[in-house]
Amino acid sequence: MKPIVVSPPLKGEWNALNTPGDKVPSHGTHAWGMTYAFDFYRLKKMHGSAVWHKKSHIEYLLGQVTLGDTFGWGAPVYAPIDGVVREVVSSVKERNRLHLVADLGIVLYNTLFFSYRRGKPRQLSGNYLIIEGKTCCAFIAHAKTGSIKPHVGDRVKAGDHIADVGHSGNSTVPHLHFQLMDRVDIKTAKGVPCCFSGYEVDTNDQWQKVACGIPDSRHTLRF
Repeated sequence: MKPIVVSPPLKGEWNALNTPGDKVPSHGTHAWGMTYAFDFYRLKKMHGSAVWHKKSHIEYLLGQVTLGDTFGWGAPVYAPIDGVVREVVSSVKERNRLHLVADLGIVLYNTLFFSYRRGKPRQLSGNYLIIEGKTCCAFIAHAKTGSIKPHVGDRVKAGDHIADVGHSGNSTVPHLHFQLMDRVDIKTAKGVPCCFSGYEVDTNDQWQKVACGIPDSRHTLRF
């Protein structure tokens, strides 16, 4: 299937954690239309290494990193396609204090015990919305609590500010989960491949333009 060209759901510099540019299925499963899903999070270079929060490693291990200490949390998310909003969940609470053991424990628990057949999307996806377009549906997940702007039935255009990056649901760091699917019903949806209309990649400290590309995890991206 030829990838559908979509607008970038973010602006600025980001890194891809899970991406079909590395492997398919990108999240290790075809369930819930996740075959070609992306996870984007924001890193910054500090003290010679790339990190996602401004505290020290020791402070993170001690549970002293909060959402306000991270670089990606609260960043605007933009509609990747034109369409009508069909589902919205926006009241899932976020864990303000990030802790390696606690967050990995939640992920491990869901990996072992979550049922894609019986479970509810909000258990994994946290706050999310689904946009139905002409040829596919876009799924945005892990949004900041209360940040989703459109309501069910609203029409949005590609590039509209629709939510903010959050840490709700099955999340170890604030990030954006994005995927295309063939239908609104996520429990029966199949993943649809996509590429982004334009972005840049940092290669040896040089920004190189990419048109209609699928990012991998090796390079920092600039949308």
